[in-house]
Amino acid sequence: MENQASAGKKFGYIVSMIINAVLIYVFNNLLSWNIPYLLPTFTGCLWAIQLSLSVTIFINFIYIFYDTGWFHNLMQVVENIFSWISIYFIYTIFPFEFPADIWTQGIKIALIVILVLIPIGTLVELVQFLRKVSQRS
Repeated sequence: MENQASAGKKFGYIVSMIINAVLIYVFNNLLSWNIPYLLPTFTGCLWAIQLSLSVTIFINFIYIFYDTGWFHNLMQVVENIFSWISIYFIYTIFPFEFPADIWTQGIKIALIVILVLIPIGTLVELVQFLRKVSQRS
């Protein structure tokens, strides 16, 4: 049973799945809530956000049944790829209109930083995955 998650970890995975499902609901309803800084072009990046959150839910579901270190590293690579895609579409579509340019520039810079950091984290996870797999051999 070394690949089985502990009860505490299973609970954490379930909580994560619930939070991500709530986030999908929130993102799907943001436009109907008339948030003043959110433009209708938000629908253009909504699919990528939904996909990223759905992948996270699915991976957490898998963790409930199969929970081992190398697998976490590999799945984190997958999650990072989908996260990067969603951030990329948010940046390129940029469905926000703030009253001050400083907010717009700040958010754009933050998105660029995230777009740079995610591949770095992905590379780290990939190296850890390869190291753990080679240690098993």
